[in-house]
Amino acid sequence: MVEEKREKKVMHRVLVVDDDHDLAVLLGEVLTYENCEVDIAGNGMEAMDCLRTGDYEAVLCDLMMPRVDGEALYNDVVRDYPHLADRFLFVTGQASRKAGFSDFVLRTGNQVIEKPFDIQQLRLAIREIFLR
Repeated sequence: MVEEKREKKVMHRVLVVDDDHDLAVLLGEVLTYENCEVDIAGNGMEAMDCLRTGDYEAVLCDLMMPRVDGEALYNDVVRDYPHLADRFLFVTGQASRKAGFSDFVLRTGNQVIEKPFDIQQLRLAIREIFLR
């Protein structure tokens, strides 16, 4: 008897932008359990390339990255893909707060989770974005 392969239904597409590849992969795995298809970009420049060719419902974005940081990426996305402006989830550590990113995140109206974070916190935050 041959089993029919059932096609997995992808409900959400998410772009993870983080220069820490291991963390980005972990985030991708967690999001996969939330019924997401995940693409990973290592910085803002790679993220813009992904956005040109993909249709995403959310962007999970580190703030401190080389080349193009989270703030610069967000500003580019708002300009080129304004429908994603309220669909960011920022990930940050202590250094980001010291670098002045707190005021920026507050101005965007998007949520931020701080490293180290609880996986459940991430799941709840991404679900909230999908409800918008």
